Amino acid sequence: MRSHRSIAPVLIALAALALLACGDDGEEPCPEGSDRYAEYQLFFGRSTADGNEVSDEQWAAFLADTVTPRFPAGLTVLDAAGQWRDDSGAVQRERSKVLWILATPGEETLRLIDEISAEYERRFNQDSVLRIHGTACASFS
Repeated sequence: MRSHRSIAPVLIALAALALLACGDDGEEPCPEGSDRYAEYQLFFGRSTADGNEVSDEQWAAFLADTVTPRFPAGLTVLDAAGQWRDDSGAVQRERSKVLWILATPGEETLRLIDEISAEYERRFNQDSVLRIHGTACASFS
């Protein structure tokens, strides 16, 4: 029976080879004809602290003057229904918008996402914007 000590170098070598096969970032390569993008999903609650709601007109203006100039190549906006449990244990619900963006990965893109979130929080007196960041393979054919 082999000791764990003699198997460990073999396992480490196999793991290293697997990482090299997947590419520098440890992710599987994208299928032929597609490229890797940074994928962002931003969740914007539409309820305001004063009990009102961000109107469709206000959202459209925010999209036009804040989001679109930062990502003019394209994006997707979805209507959503959000909910969460507050500190008292009550379930709170609100209309929401989900913004879905595929962009070139990098610090510049992350800075633009941060600016969008900060402006929404400032303009509509929001505590936060939920952000999901990942990567995706996409083709535009």
